[in-house]
Amino acid sequence: MRLSVFLPESSQQLFIDLQKLYQGSLSEQQLTPDALQKLITTPDTLFFVTLFNARHLGAVQVTIEQENAQLNLLCVRDLTRRRGVGRNLLREVEKQLQAKNISQIQLPLTALKEHERETMTLFMQACGYQVTGEMLTKSL
Repeated sequence: MRLSVFLPESSQQLFIDLQKLYQGSLSEQQLTPDALQKLITTPDTLFFVTLFNARHLGAVQVTIEQENAQLNLLCVRDLTRRRGVGRNLLREVEKQLQAKNISQIQLPLTALKEHERETMTLFMQACGYQVTGEMLTKSL
């Protein structure tokens, strides 16, 4: 499976796919095209998506502060989980962040819903992240 990871341009298909991706994670107000446009163009953040067969299967928002990056809204479509999509998304995002001289990546557990924490922690640990208090961290 050949996946590409990139910073997307706004498109109707992107918004449709993001609505499917974040359904149940974000509110209806946060899933409108205007709200999604703001999400992908928020100042001081990068919004990465992974694409396969013209469909966006995963996404993550990254906030950069000096040499640190924080991951938010990391999500992969339910239908494509456990197929390497999330691992590939993280690996490619890490490469791009390392090229920007980022030395540490974090994902706050407090930003996750309670029922998502255990699964996300196990997934992130499998990708090389360590649990540090309420944070998942990885040094690049």
